Formats: sequence, structure tokens, C-alpha cells
Amino acid sequence: MNRLRTLFTEDRISKELLESTSKYIIFSTTSIYLVFHFILSLFYPRVFSPGLWVCTIIFLVTFVGTLFLLRFTYILAQVFWLVGVSVTIMSAFYLFNRVEILFLFAVLPFMAISTIGLTGTIIVEILILSLTLILPETGWFSTLPEGYPFAIIFVCIFAGVFGWGISNNLNSAIENASFHYYEARKRLQETRQHRAEISRMLKEQNQINYQLKQMTRMLEQARSRAEEAREDRDRFAMAVSHELRSPLNFIIGFSDLMVNAPETYAPLDDWPAGLYDDTQEIFKSSKHLLDLINDILDMGKMDARQMPLFRERVDPKILLDEIEDLVAAPIIQKGLHFEIHTEDNMPYIFVDRTRIRQVLLNVITNSMRFTKQGKISVDARMHGMDEVEIVIQDNGPGIAPEDIERIFYEFRQAGQENWSREKGSGLGLPISKRFVELHGGRITIESEIQKGTIIHIFLPVMEPIGSTQEVRADLAEGGEQRVASTFAKGQVNLILCYSADLSKAKQIGMLLFDYEVIPVTNMIELRQMIEKYYPSAIIVDDAFVNENQISQLMEKLPYQIPVIRFLYSEVLEQSLVLPGGVYRYLVKPVSRDTLIQTIQSIGANTNDLLVIDDDPSMVRLFTQAIKSYNGVIESIEKINFYPAYSGKEALDIISRQNVDAILLDLDLPDIHGTQVLTEIRKMSVHQKTPVIIISASDFGEEQKTIHPGYFQIINKKPYNPIELRVIFNSALEVLKPDFREGKDNPH
Repeated sequence: MNRLRTLFTEDRISKELLESTSKYIIFSTTSIYLVFHFILSLFYPRVFSPGLWVCTIIFLVTFVGTLFLLRFTYILAQVFWLVGVSVTIMSAFYLFNRVEILFLFAVLPFMAISTIGLTGTIIVEILILSLTLILPETGWFSTLPEGYPFAIIFVCIFAGVFGWGISNNLNSAIENASFHYYEARKRLQETRQHRAEISRMLKEQNQINYQLKQMTRMLEQARSRAEEAREDRDRFAMAVSHELRSPLNFIIGFSDLMVNAPETYAPLDDWPAGLYDDTQEIFKSSKHLLDLINDILDMGKMDARQMPLFRERVDPKILLDEIEDLVAAPIIQKGLHFEIHTEDNMPYIFVDRTRIRQVLLNVITNSMRFTKQGKISVDARMHGMDEVEIVIQDNGPGIAPEDIERIFYEFRQAGQENWSREKGSGLGLPISKRFVELHGGRITIESEIQKGTIIHIFLPVMEPIGSTQEVRADLAEGGEQRVASTFAKGQVNLILCYSADLSKAKQIGMLLFDYEVIPVTNMIELRQMIEKYYPSAIIVDDAFVNENQISQLMEKLPYQIPVIRFLYSEVLEQSLVLPGGVYRYLVKPVSRDTLIQTIQSIGANTNDLLVIDDDPSMVRLFTQAIKSYNGVIESIEKINFYPAYSGKEALDIISRQNVDAILLDLDLPDIHGTQVLTEIRKMSVHQKTPVIIISASDFGEEQKTIHPGYFQIINKKPYNPIELRVIFNSALEVLKPDFREGKDNPH
């Protein structure tokens, strides 16, 4: 250890070690001297007294002075100590004139090597060498025998070298130990600081986690409240709209009779002045209210994800020709020019024809409403390789940039804060945007004030997975290729549904909104589809396969694919497709023209008509609406009406009277309409009698849940615990027990 360097560093531990060593040497030397003084004074008082006391006093002064200085400065204390010991030795030599005393100088380098290091020892050796060589010349050491000065020098050098040799390894070990000790202390301090920092961070983290949990809990509560509010809103809108349909059916039905067949009540000339005009306004307003209710129902269904899309292959040109037939006449009557242009050789689009027709009608009708002069044009063309773009352009007043986004909000129109009845409900464009997005498409608007508006509608081309010709080239326009999928573009979850009954495959497809479901009707086609499309799963209707076919299918699968087997426990009374024998499904309110057209489409031999509804006013309305065509349609005049106000009454009538057609309301007070239909079908005479269902519920709202007799998932590979947990949790979440007594549960 370099003691002098240590003294000028901030190493407190090393300084304390040096001071401790110095004190040990000082106290040890002093103790030895005092023992020596005691022995000499006791046994040789005449030889060493009183000179010995002089040396002792000098030594004690050196001892006390060194300890005093050691409290303030280490170097000065060591110098004082070495000088004091030297003076003591010189005084003893002078007083006793014994040359052997000078050999005590060898103690000085020995002590110096331990207290001030090698550098200090060399300085001490030089001073002793100088003292031994120079002082004899001054007469102080004239009594020294010849050779003694060199002997003293040799002994001192030997003592210094010997002390250095002994202490060097020890000093190195001490230095290393001190260094590592110091580093350990330093690391310990850093560790404590880091631990304190980590503790602080953990405390902050705990606080943040607590705040996060609180915020998450609040967010969940807010989300739950928002979800409940949304569901309440949807239920309210659908319930109110549903409840409004029945009274609205009376308003529209009777006002329709008054406006279009006023002679049903009295000759028009006998009507009070202004009554016919007021009736026309009632009829017009009720039609507007019906449109508004239907729009609200559509919005509610889309928000609740209860709007299945019945997709099919659609030729854009044929679709636009249908639109032209519907809107060309009113546009031209308004004095506007109307034109439609379609690119040649356009591919099929994969859409719900009814919904996309509604979108185009909404947009074109909106353009017609706001365009006073000029033209409205529709242009269909390809956009890239996978989209068809339909562009509707008008010369209307245009839309301000800040209002473009607003027109997609419910009950909002451009340039006003609230919707107005004269210009529309403010739901047409929002519904159109939702329908387009449900198809995986998009709708954009370009507009400039006083220059008109351009609306771009982008729809995915047919085919989401492969080319149209590659999959089913035999399908003509309108042929079904997928069933009830919510997304058409970019769909990766494809499922094959095997059933010889295509209607059941359709039902499954309509339930699985988030999947592309391809119906397959035979086992050979199923194997081909598996090798071609690599589906995510296979759904098999067990009513049309046996165990041998399933075993062969599992053995020949090209990869690990789950096969889901299920069996219907009963024939559905009403499914997502029309039940057997149901000719039409009409939703209230039913217009007079729609009702007559439906009756006419049955055939000219409709002579006896059974009308089943629990509301006598509704029965009267239907009867009056049909009778209003007496004299206009010959086949109507001979119809006999049989009213029934309950299910039992209807079954009683039909058991006694043969009828040619039936108008059936589903909501009957005693027996549900579907059960009435089932009982009618049990009668051999009426198995093929056309039944027209008239209900206030949209088609699909009354559907029963499919109850499979059993449900089985087969997979070649073993299930891991995570997969089993997810499967069981999903099943238990959906399947709930029914604790009602007397419930028929065959499975």
C-alpha cells in the first residue's frame, strides 16, 4: 500500500487503517520502553540514574505530542514521532556514551515502513546515512570505533529491507482487501440506493396499478352502462317500431282505401269538402312514418348485429337496369336528365341484392330530392382488381366541407342541425353507409357548393376466395355461392357445411355471421372442396351420413381439421328460410296493392279465403282492402271470406270448410301461428294450401333457436388443456339448463 498516496485520497477506510497501525506501533514501542525503564531503574539504579530519566521524559513528550498531532495531521505526527525517537536515542548515546545504543536507529526504518511506506522509509534511511557519515566529522561520534558507522548504516538498511520484505505481501493483501472492501461498501451503497429507487418505483407502480384498476373498473362500468343503454335503445326502438306497425297498418290501410278507393265508403261527391285532401295528407304522412320506422329498425338491427346478409352473385349491369326502371320516371318527371353507364365485361359482385338496391335507391333519391335542374348520372366501373365502383353524380346545391361527415350521422342533414320531414328522415345515407360496410365495401363523398355532389360506392367483386369461374362456373346471375356472411372482402374463416338438405346448410350459414359458409350437398364435392380451399372446419349434418362415411372422411383429411357433427332434434317449425307451405311472408303494415298482388299471384281459383287475426279491425281492414277491387279485378269479386279470431277457431273452421288460401297472423292469443300452421299441415286436404303470413315482426325475428339432438367435435389430434378449457367454457356459457317442470326435453 502506498501510504503517502492514501493520505491524499478520500479513502476513509485506508486512513483509519493507517492511523490504527500508527497507534499500535506508538503504544507498543512506548510500552516496551517503559518496561525497559522499569527494569533498568530497579536493577541498575547507579548505572542509569538520573540520565535514564532524561531519556524517558524526552520519549514521553514524543509519545504525548505524537498522539496529539495524530488527531489533526498524520504526516506531521509521524515525523514528530520519528524525530522524537531519534532524539531519545541520541540523548541516551550522549548521556551513557555507549556505542551499542546507536544500533537502535535500526528501529526507525522498521517503523517507517509500516507507517509512511517505502518512500518515507527511504527518506529515513537517507537521513540516518547522512547522520552517521557527517556527524563523526563534527566530533560528535569521535569515540566510535572504526567500522561502527558502516555497521550502523548496514543494520539500518537491513532493518528497512527486512521490514519491507515482511510487510510488502501483507501490505498488498491489505491493499487488495481494502480496495475490495471499499468497492463492496460502494456497491452496497449503490445497491441500497437502487433498492430505495426500486422500492419507490414499486410503490409508484402499485399506486399506478391501483389507479389503473380503478380506471379499468370505472371503464368497465361505463362500458357496461353504455352497452346497456345501447341495448335499451335498440330494444326500445325495435319494440316501439314493432308496436307502431299494428296501429300504423290501420292508418295506412284505411287511408289507402279512402284515397285510392273512396267509393268503398261513399261516392266521392258525397264526401265533405276538404276531407279527401286531408285524407291524402294523412296517407302521405303515414307512408313517411312507415319509412322512418323501417329505417329505425334497420339501424337497430345493424347496431345489434342482427342484420344477416343474403348474398348472391349479382351482375352490376342487371342491378342498375332494375334501378333505372324504378327511378327513371320520377326523375324525368321532375325535369332532370338521367343516364346510366356500365363498363363492358364487368365481373359479378357478391352482395345482398335487396340491400344494395336499397343503398342505390337511397343515394339516387337523395340526389333527386336536392337537384332542381341538370342531370343525375350513374357510372359503374372497375376499381383495381377486386372492387367495383359505382359513382352517382348530380348537379345539386352541393355540400360544404364541414357538413360532409355530418351527413353520415343519424337524423342529420347537411346545412342544418336537425332533420326536417320535407327533406327526409336523415337516415338514408347513414343506413346506406352501414350496408356498404357490412359488405366489406366503403362509401365516399366529393362535393362542392353550387357545383354538385359525387358519391363513390365501392363493393367487392365476386369472388372473396377465388375467381367466379373457378368455383362454380355453372351458376348464373343470382345463383348463391355463399350464405349469410357479414364480411365478403378479406374473409379468411371459411367453413364447409355438408347437408343434403340445402335449407339446413343455409340456416347454419345465416347463423355464422363471421364466417364464409359454403354449402356442400354430397361427399365427393366435400372432399374436393377440402383439398381446394383448406377450410377452418367442416360442419356435417348427421342425418345424411353414417359412421362409415365419417371414418373415411377423417382418414382422408389432408391436414388436422375439426369436424363438427350435429343432428336436429326436430323439424323446425319456422326457420330462417320460409317454412314448408308458406307462400309469402308480409310485414305489417301491408299496402292494399301488395295484398292484392299476393292474392292474385296464388291463382285465379282463389274462391275461399280464411283470414286469421285476433284483431277484428285488422280482419275488417284486410277484407275491405280486397273487396275494394271489386269491379276492377274479376277474380276478386267471387272471393268468400272466413274470419277467425283465434287459433282454435281457425282450426275449427278449416276442419269443416275447405279454403283456397289462408292469411295468418303469428301473434294469436291462444296458439302461436306456427303451431296453427303445423296443425294445418297435418290435414291431408290442406298440406299444399297457400299460407300468407302477415306479422308485425320482421322476417327472422320469430325464428326458433336450432336445438341439435347432439353436437360432437371430432379431431385427429388430442386436445390440449387450453383448448379443452376454451371449448368447455364456450359451451357452458351458451348452454343453460331449463328448470321448468313439465318441459319436454327429448334429448
